Amino acid sequence: MLNKKLSLILLAAAAVVELTSLVWIRGEYRSTMIDGAEYQVPAAIDFKGDFYERNYLPVTVPLTEAPWHGQQVPEKGEEIYLALTRNADGMMEITGAQDTRPGGDYLITRVLSYIDGMVHFHFPADRMYMSPEQLAKLSIVELSERVQVKNEQKKTTETHRKNELSALIHIKDGRAVIAKVLANGSPVEQTFTTVGKNINVTYAKSAKERDQYSTRINKEEKTQRD
Repeated sequence: MLNKKLSLILLAAAAVVELTSLVWIRGEYRSTMIDGAEYQVPAAIDFKGDFYERNYLPVTVPLTEAPWHGQQVPEKGEEIYLALTRNADGMMEITGAQDTRPGGDYLITRVLSYIDGMVHFHFPADRMYMSPEQLAKLSIVELSERVQVKNEQKKTTETHRKNELSALIHIKDGRAVIAKVLANGSPVEQTFTTVGKNINVTYAKSAKERDQYSTRINKEEKTQRD
């Protein structure tokens, strides 16, 4: 009986801790979204996996390294601070990483590796929350398609995305949240929307191949047919 009561007490305590943690995370997210400083960063959307079963848009921000300005060589897993600035185009740049909090806006992340004076890390924001209904309306073809572009200076042909993607992020006390994902400067949920079958994408592995798109029947359509 004692063991059963103790188990119930521990289970209740764990539930309280989890609920408190969720409330705190939601509060921090909301605070950062409302009061955080806004920056624009380059971005890409990750269409791999079961894209339409999520409640968020997976986003990759390719800012993953910076020169190390700390006193000692950082170790893997160590918490570090990223100093920020805006370039001439208004885009966010990371000027350096260090072991002490810099003045102005900054980001907090952890070290993945340190090589030749450069520290590597994951960008501390990787999703924009959207409902499955909103995700189903996004045009994967428009947002993922790549085109061949001639570089007249280098006399080469390069592969670029058809539409330029970026993200607006809000930063407060080292935390970052993604507020909007933009395609050519406009929110993706307003720029490219389509009604129809969901689409899966398989990316080309070389310049000789092309991206492959395939349709699939979503759950609502299947239910209606059955």
